[in-house]
Amino acid sequence: MKVILPFAIALLALTGCSALASDESTETKWFETKEETIDYGIKEEKIKKEDIIGKVSENGETFIIYKKQLEEGLGVGVSSISENEGQYAWYDPDQDVLVKNDEVKQYSSQISWGTETQSGKTFTIYTGVSEAEAPVVKTKTGEVSPTIDNKTGIYFYIQPTK
Repeated sequence: MKVILPFAIALLALTGCSALASDESTETKWFETKEETIDYGIKEEKIKKEDIIGKVSENGETFIIYKKQLEEGLGVGVSSISENEGQYAWYDPDQDVLVKNDEVKQYSSQISWGTETQSGKTFTIYTGVSEAEAPVVKTKTGEVSPTIDNKTGIYFYIQPTK
């Protein structure tokens, strides 16, 4: 019993300290310009500037779309830039999405998911890989022509849901 109590106290202290440390690392960092914000995002996502395949402005929000090499293959990440009182922040609430698996010859032609920006606006993001020069994305409201990165074949389209 004498051994268990000090062990439990030490365990509680360690987990409490690590929770505080992780809270500090998720604190929003604000910048004077969008360019500084993008440079910060590049470091955070561990990508290069040339990995950015698109910038989309939709419904008052700015999205940065980038390719990323994941363990299983080629992935796509989407982050938004928040604006508050003339300052900007990188906001990345979602996991990167695998669009092309290195082990599988056939892969999903279209992936979509919902996301919410820091300001609370919601969007649906459509992405995938296509060999066609002009792929078509099927959304809930109809068919649209997405933006496509000709080097990778990755296409993307962002639609507001509210």
